[in-house]
Amino acid sequence: MIEIFLSSLILGATSLFSRVVVWMPGGIRTRWLPWLQAVAVGLLVGDSLLHLLPHALGSHDDLSEIMLAFVVGATFLAFVENVVRAHRIDGGVIAPAARMTLTSDFIHHSVDGIILAGAFLASRPAGYAALAAIAIHEIPREIASAGVLVSNGYDPRRAFFLSLAMAIAVPAGALAVAATLPSEKSAALTAAFAAGSILYVALADILPAAWLKAAGSARWAPAIGIATGVVSMWLLARGEQS
Repeated sequence: MIEIFLSSLILGATSLFSRVVVWMPGGIRTRWLPWLQAVAVGLLVGDSLLHLLPHALGSHDDLSEIMLAFVVGATFLAFVENVVRAHRIDGGVIAPAARMTLTSDFIHHSVDGIILAGAFLASRPAGYAALAAIAIHEIPREIASAGVLVSNGYDPRRAFFLSLAMAIAVPAGALAVAATLPSEKSAALTAAFAAGSILYVALADILPAAWLKAAGSARWAPAIGIATGVVSMWLLARGEQS
């Protein structure tokens, strides 16, 4: 239990990389935010379809159940967004895309903790391998997600602290698994649910927001940024398999 908890804290600490967005000088940050936002779309699409969904399919042999969980995850986020848009706060300064990104982050971190704990319960080497693999995925995603928060209304420092706050879901998910020992089937369905919810946020919220900033020197940001994020996740997924 202690080993799982400490490892989950290490994994959650990857959120510290979101600090990069705070350290950027104002002018540089303004120029890079459209690109970071577009890369975030690609990273989330790749994370959903090349990491979480294959993980779910590899742990559960009923394709129809996995895809149902995937669709339910996307539909659930649509209901969440309906609530978010109906209750705008902060004077309407914060765009729904930012709040939906935070929701997606929390779900994603929870599943990371679940996967990490499940790996440790299988064996110690599997646990540390999962820790390394997930952490490598998380570093670019954290930086890009912080960029999305800033692009959609949050102050850079607040975006950083909110990113850290969402990371509490990693040890929460890990400890829940360690305490309840859910079945492999349940963990797979949870991963599929998360894949659907993350894909929804990427395509329904962050991508439209990225197109709004695609002007001037950043006009190619959506296409190039998405391709960069997807290829990055594909390479990382290939590295996990080798």
